Amino acid sequence: MDESKHYIQIDIIKGLAIIAVITLHVLPGNLAKIPLSIFTIEQAVPIFLVIMGLNAAMSFKRRGYITLSQIYNTNYIKGRFKRLLYPFIVIFILSAILGLLFKGDLYIGFLSILGYLPLSGPGNYFVSIIFQFVFVFPILYYLYKKNPKFTLVLSFVLTFVFEILANQIPVLENNSYLYRACILRYLFIIALGVWTLDNFDINSLKTVFKRKLIIMGLIVSVVYMISISVFNWNFIHFQPAWQPRNVLSFFYPLAICLVGLRYLPLVSEKISGLFGFIGRASYHIFLVQIIVFGSGLSMASTIEEFGLQHIYGITSLISNIIILIIVGSLFFILEIKFKEYISKKIIQKPTFDISKIFH
Repeated sequence: MDESKHYIQIDIIKGLAIIAVITLHVLPGNLAKIPLSIFTIEQAVPIFLVIMGLNAAMSFKRRGYITLSQIYNTNYIKGRFKRLLYPFIVIFILSAILGLLFKGDLYIGFLSILGYLPLSGPGNYFVSIIFQFVFVFPILYYLYKKNPKFTLVLSFVLTFVFEILANQIPVLENNSYLYRACILRYLFIIALGVWTLDNFDINSLKTVFKRKLIIMGLIVSVVYMISISVFNWNFIHFQPAWQPRNVLSFFYPLAICLVGLRYLPLVSEKISGLFGFIGRASYHIFLVQIIVFGSGLSMASTIEEFGLQHIYGITSLISNIIILIIVGSLFFILEIKFKEYISKKIIQKPTFDISKIFH
């Protein structure tokens, strides 16, 4: 892939992924765990992580980063956290207000440092992973550039070992937040995103699917996911709650991304542009859906009562998706406008000219 290009396909994939996230969080548990869900909406976060690895690798390659000293500079840290922290601070404050209004209880403690909101909700762990990504990814990218094969193997081993140890360490057991929010769970799939930049020809799927690594990995992932979702098999060494989404399944979301990069957009320019915009606003939409679901303002109860076979259930699902996308997109636009306003004020700010004293 060409790191100098902007691929609308990436934005569209992110747009579809955030819609999948909302759908997953609004569906009742019994519907979220059926095979169809596991092979579609359950893959939203892994897909985001493939794209994060790919996007960051493109950015680093475009800037010519080679050494860690080039990457870990003030501009990198400030730039990343400006994009991430400003929206998060707004959501943090709103979360505290909604927590007092609807729950009467707030969490402020150690986990807050990691990005845990005062009123948490579905997907909060992913925000913590995004913050860790800022510091961890440069090391992963540096190692990959030194030795791609070694880095892929190392990231797989670290992720696999972490999953096994998480079942033995008390603070990580029972699907704890520290387990869910640890980036070690996703090192391998992020590395696969980096691999995509150098090895995927966007004009041909054949070249990548001829590789033994991809074919074998995809077969293992699909067989594993079918075993979990259809035959209710359980890999006892991993935590049960995340069986459909772990290191053994990561080649499947990678394949989804590769197919999307090759064939999207499939629709008209206006529709693809809409999904592209939703993708660019996906971080803000993700933050909004956390506090909406956390405060109990969603229509999940209606869907659970009527199911998706009833018009009320379907209407509630669609309404939830549309409302959250609109609110999150407005949040995204307002932040852009606010930043533009502040920039203009700084530029227009009068400066003191000492020479005027002597005239």
